[in-house]
Amino acid sequence: MSRYKSDPEMWDYEKPSFCSKLLHYTWKTISCLFSHIALVATVVSYCVLGAYTFATLEVDNEKEVKRAIHLLRENVTMYLWNYTQELDALRVENFTTVAEKYLKNFEGAILKSMTKDGWDGEEDEAKVQWSFYRRPFLLHHSHHDDR
Repeated sequence: MSRYKSDPEMWDYEKPSFCSKLLHYTWKTISCLFSHIALVATVVSYCVLGAYTFATLEVDNEKEVKRAIHLLRENVTMYLWNYTQELDALRVENFTTVAEKYLKNFEGAILKSMTKDGWDGEEDEAKVQWSFYRRPFLLHHSHHDDR
């Protein structure tokens, strides 16, 4: 049935019936809800998949950086210990000059590891900052948070 009255003198638009209004608004509500649910589900899936992918790719690099820091610390310590065993190291001037040089190099390597390699100050390889459960949305990168 047409929404227009058949009488040519009454070309007015008929009001929709209650049933057609109900059907119309029910359809609009359902389609709006499903489209929003689908959008939210897509965004959440994207975040979870991204977090898993990033954690999988980054964890080996993080462990390698921690191993390098541990070796660097051991090398500096052993060098300074071996240097103190030499007779020239017994003079304060000699020891201070050499120790300052090696400690400056060590400091530069630590700084590089923190700024370029993403080291968080933790040497324990079991404690990784890029785990799936700790960083699902990867919003920020700080070593002061939930340890």
